[in-house]
This record gives sequence, structure tokens and C-alpha cells, in this order.
Amino acid sequence: MSDTLYIKMDQAVEITKKQVTVGDVAKLQCKNKNITNRLKSMKLLEDTTKGKKRYIVSIMKIIEMADQTFQNVDIQNIGETECVVEFKTPKKDDGPMAIIKTAIICLILFFGVGFSIMSFNNDVSIDDMFSKISKQFTGDKEQGRKILEYCYSIGLGVGIIIFYNHFGPKKLTKDPTPIEVEMRKYERDINQTLIDGHNRDDGKVDVK
Repeated sequence: MSDTLYIKMDQAVEITKKQVTVGDVAKLQCKNKNITNRLKSMKLLEDTTKGKKRYIVSIMKIIEMADQTFQNVDIQNIGETECVVEFKTPKKDDGPMAIIKTAIICLILFFGVGFSIMSFNNDVSIDDMFSKISKQFTGDKEQGRKILEYCYSIGLGVGIIIFYNHFGPKKLTKDPTPIEVEMRKYERDINQTLIDGHNRDDGKVDVK
């Protein structure tokens, strides 16, 4: 009776060591734990470029290794067929430098967003619009103008917080923010482009 081995490989992984094993790029499940333990520890590749190169690992390579090592194993792939392996050096704590970088980015964002909002208000003639609305409802251009300005300013800030689902370090809901969604799409597009490029160049870890 054969054992069933399930393999689930991610589209991309980051590795901080030179040698990459099957367990680093794929999740394995089998009733026979001897199969999963041995296969997880088997070496797939070794980085000799000091993290300057990305590698593409094909599921066919893992299947080939399993076939050569074990007998009577039924292999089922339930994940990606190719995986982007990127080598990263362990991050070091920058200390004060990280605080300085964060402060600079915050200042750039603050003045950049402020300038964008002012430019938008100028383009749509927000002052004239407030005057027209105030005159229409009160008969005086200036009587209700301040109320409109206060409501507009508060609504703009609250709207940004609700849209981006963040207030400081906390999320308002468990849903991902629009930025997180776009970043995931961008990462998937980058990984797929890398995979397609390696397929054309034939530069990946695959069966011969």
C-alpha cells in the first residue's frame, strides 16, 4: 500500500541561510512521518552569490527527489508549481538611525500630502464653492462658511482614517488596508515576472 505525500509550495520565500532544503520552500504532509522528516531535510540548492541572485525552484525537482528516495509514494501537489527563493541577510537593529529615517519619511509625507490637498482645493475652487453653498442656504456668503470649513476639515481627516483602516499603529477593522492589498498584488506580479523570466532563460532548479 502506497503512502500519499501532499506538497504545498509558496510562490515566494525569503531565506537567511546559504543552504536551502525542501522544508524551507514547501510544506509537507504524510501519515508516514519518516517520509516528511527525511524529505524536509534534503538539500535543494546552495547560494554562492552572497544573496545577489534569486532562484526559481520547480515542484518537479522536489517530486524527482521524492521519487528517487522513496518507493510506493503517491505525490499530490496542492500549492504553487514554482517558487521564488530570495536570500536575505539577517536584519540588524539600526537604533537611532531608524528613528531618524522614520522622522524624515513622516515629514516628507506630511508636507507632501498637505501640498496635494491644497492643490486640489485650489483646482476645484473650494472657497467659491463654500461661498455659493453658504449663500444658497443662509442668504449670506460668510455666515455659514466657517461651519462648512470645519466640517470639511474634520470629514477629510476621518475619511482618510476610515479608508486606510489605520489610526496610529492600530487597525480599525481586521480587513487588510488598501495599501496592503495593492502591495500583495504587486508582489504577486513581481514573482510571476521573475518566474516567467527564468523559464525563458532556463535558469532554475528543475529536473534535467
